Amino acid sequence: MFEISLTRIGEEYLITYHIIEEILIASICFLIARRVFLARGESYNQQGDELKSRLYLIGSAFLILSLSSFIHAFIHTFKLDENLLYQTLVSYCFGLLTLIIALSSERPWRWSLFPFIYFGLLIFLVPDIYEELPIFGEFRPLVWLSIAYLSGIVCMLYFAAYYRTGSRNFIYSGIGHAFICISAIFLFFPAPIGSKVWLYGHIFRPLGFGVLFFSMNQEEFKRLGGSILYRALSAFSLLAAIPLLVFGTIVFYENIHPIQIIGRRMLVFLLLLVTLAAALLFGLGMIIRLIRPILNLKTSVDTLVEEGFNKQVDITSNDEIGELSEAFNEMVVKLRNAIAEQDRLSRLAATGELAATLAHEIKNPLNAIGGAATYLGKNFRGVLIKEFSRIIIDEVSRINKLTTTLLNFARPLKPEPAPTDIKTLINETVTLLNQEAREHNIMISTEVSEEMPLLMIDYNQIKQVLINLLLNSFDAVERDGKVKIKSYASNGSVYMVIEDNGKGIKNEDLQNIFNPFFTTKTRGTGLGLAISKKIIKEHGGDIIVESTPGKGSIFTIELPLHHELQSTNSR
Repeated sequence: MFEISLTRIGEEYLITYHIIEEILIASICFLIARRVFLARGESYNQQGDELKSRLYLIGSAFLILSLSSFIHAFIHTFKLDENLLYQTLVSYCFGLLTLIIALSSERPWRWSLFPFIYFGLLIFLVPDIYEELPIFGEFRPLVWLSIAYLSGIVCMLYFAAYYRTGSRNFIYSGIGHAFICISAIFLFFPAPIGSKVWLYGHIFRPLGFGVLFFSMNQEEFKRLGGSILYRALSAFSLLAAIPLLVFGTIVFYENIHPIQIIGRRMLVFLLLLVTLAAALLFGLGMIIRLIRPILNLKTSVDTLVEEGFNKQVDITSNDEIGELSEAFNEMVVKLRNAIAEQDRLSRLAATGELAATLAHEIKNPLNAIGGAATYLGKNFRGVLIKEFSRIIIDEVSRINKLTTTLLNFARPLKPEPAPTDIKTLINETVTLLNQEAREHNIMISTEVSEEMPLLMIDYNQIKQVLINLLLNSFDAVERDGKVKIKSYASNGSVYMVIEDNGKGIKNEDLQNIFNPFFTTKTRGTGLGLAISKKIIKEHGGDIIVESTPGKGSIFTIELPLHHELQSTNSR
């Protein structure tokens, strides 16, 4: 069986290997820290301070790990006092603790000063301090056990992150920290240099950091976020470690200074007290951080009907509770909009029914009046008779047009869809209105994407909507105004945008512009936008309006792209 011993590999060579190992780990950690800080400054401004603070803590953690490994290599290179290794390994624990806080903290910006505690650990490099400490070899196993425990917590957090996000990179990062944890377990045992245990420990460490170097990338950084799962794992693990750390410290201390029986009983009592306090702190933290937000959300749901649909839940975290609160707020907004839309449709139906009745009752006598006026104009002489006959005929024609509009509004709109080329539709509509635009010195421009799919729509109905919106824009702009039509496809829908630089719409009028008979113009019936909205709704789409008084308005028609057609028999 193959055996590795000091007789085959000299101790000096193994120390040299260890120095190279520490320099390699220092370099990897430095590169990861650099990658994190670059990611923090490049493309995540839209994510807010939460992600930037989290990345800052992660970068600081790896920077601390890098410095610790570099100092570790420096101590071995120049064969300095081994008690200096207290600083490197304690700093290593501190770096892992910083990483745990970065991954699990609900509000990471509150921990922005935490990494600076590292500078306090540099006191272990002062001779008057490290020379007074117990011999490093006696407490070395306890430090490596702490490193193994903290690495295990980070490993669990990364696996929890995979469970929450589904990103495989988190699995690889968890495996990397699992290797680091295994190496620390090997190094826990006081084995001589060159033994199997020593070699395994110093092989798994660089291997773990090598995995981290390839797994920790920008895609992983993007998906980092808070979670109740992370906080529960971290809180439970760290609080459970307190009695274990106290117990381990006592055991190693007793090897140096034996403790009397009475003292041991007191220590056992203190250990139980610390364990109980840790359990109570964990329970209290779970109540404050988990149960209280859930009860607040339940109260909001229970009082929704009483307080109305303007109720909003305060979002105080970005974890599952925060996501649930955000979903509740979105649901309330959708319910409010649905109720408002239902109310509008009810009023629309009632208005349509009344309009149809009035139009039907008015149309017959109008036809009689118009016929009589025509007869008088043709069969009786006289300038006044002809003039008044013409006026009567014109006014009857205007009222007849209004009644026809009312009937069209009341009549159910049944689209007759056909494959339609949006570019052709827009160009024909613009050509139709070009003369009126020139008369008012209005410049019309179009911007239609070249790769527009064919749409199954009613060509004439959508053309009517475009005409209505363009005429409204003509009315809104002054002479020498500008109207622009854009069209593009995105996220399963086709958008047509009519933008003008006119006088805009007052904020108090925006919610009424699609109501029947509402108009701010001196001409028109106030039915154009109501009919346009109805047509687009029948096509499964919507009209969205944005307006700034004094600057102009933007009307966006959204039509769902049910399927693309390649047929050449399109409009």
